[in-house]
Amino acid sequence: MNTFLNKNTWLSKLLLAIILMIPTITYAQYQEGIPKPSGPVDLSKTSNIVIFIALPLIILIVYLIFRKRIKRIKEEKRKNM
Repeated sequence: MNTFLNKNTWLSKLLLAIILMIPTITYAQYQEGIPKPSGPVDLSKTSNIVIFIALPLIILIVYLIFRKRIKRIKEEKRKNM
């Protein structure tokens, strides 16, 4: 019983140390000098339209095309077996 308490205490100390390190770790991720968005996206600028609408649409279309192609290739392999 005594070893169980020692293991449990050791585990609780380890978990406490990890929990106390979380604020330090998250603060280490903070980068100064990088502009941060302050409000909604302004779609009157061409660059914002390209970044927030055109690129995601292109990525989605390419993903759907490749997914369809992969399914077709798998079906052909099944038929040939």
